[in-house]
Amino acid sequence: MDTTHFDWFFVTAAAGLGLLLAAGANFVFGRKGQWVWLRGLATVAVCGGIFAVLTLAVPTKLAACAVGVLALVLVAGFLAGSDWFARQLASLATFLRKPGVRWGVVALAGIAVILGSGVAFDLADQAVVDQTMRNLNYDMGRAKSRPADGTHAATDRGSQVVVKEPVEARDAGVLKASEEKALRDSQKSDQVIRRSAATDLSNCHGWVFTGGKYILSGDDVELILKDNGYHEIHDPHPGDLVVYRQGGSISHTAVVRYVTEGQPVLVEGKWGTMGVFLHQADKSSYGTDYAFYRSARQGHLLVGLGGSPGPVGAVPAAAE
Repeated sequence: MDTTHFDWFFVTAAAGLGLLLAAGANFVFGRKGQWVWLRGLATVAVCGGIFAVLTLAVPTKLAACAVGVLALVLVAGFLAGSDWFARQLASLATFLRKPGVRWGVVALAGIAVILGSGVAFDLADQAVVDQTMRNLNYDMGRAKSRPADGTHAATDRGSQVVVKEPVEARDAGVLKASEEKALRDSQKSDQVIRRSAATDLSNCHGWVFTGGKYILSGDDVELILKDNGYHEIHDPHPGDLVVYRQGGSISHTAVVRYVTEGQPVLVEGKWGTMGVFLHQADKSSYGTDYAFYRSARQGHLLVGLGGSPGPVGAVPAAAE
């Protein structure tokens, strides 16, 4: 069991107690100016005592962290009572009364809020995707796989691609029940159209590049995109590829099916060991970090699995 939260409870509680004691000592001895030295001595004693007590309960690093926070707040308290600090505040207030400065600060605050909201959205979106993926992996699991015997797959440039097959495919009924639960828990049931049943025979990349016959690692997709002449586009057409990424790594691939002006782009793909679904490009379990790709070759199948190599280095007409 992780007990880190207990350590941090002691640290924060001790820091709060230290602030309370130090504030009381400074209040009592601060009534007479000649007792400044006594106030300083009492403050140092409080910090030292808190550190000593904490080292008995938590790691020294955490104890030092608590005392550091305590010291920063106390220093701020001492500065707030100094004439120098009062003069600086007065100067700052005068400076901020200038219209250019005042509204410039407001503008900077607006920029900070915009940037902060973007960062907050990205973090929240990634957290949702991560949690959804954890739920799906927990509900569906992943079948053990091995390289497929006697099967040779390659990119258009001849790079070999390892395709795999499940060691033992699970029962279709079990997969269906797990799939329904995963969709229900992730609240995706009403956002997808199921096109085929769940199966261990392939994953999303395998569905796209091997015709649903094998399992393909996401690490190989970057190589396939490069060797098979894919180029990122912004005007997807039916048949184009859509690639999803998480943390910079490819997590999912699917195929564009329907594009109608003024309407969301609909894509089709297999969700891991789940079934094949048709859905809006931004309504998958793989987040909203995706891009569309097109190649001059015919289809997406690898060479050796029914795919025909396109002209090496060719750029699709729509991408020129």
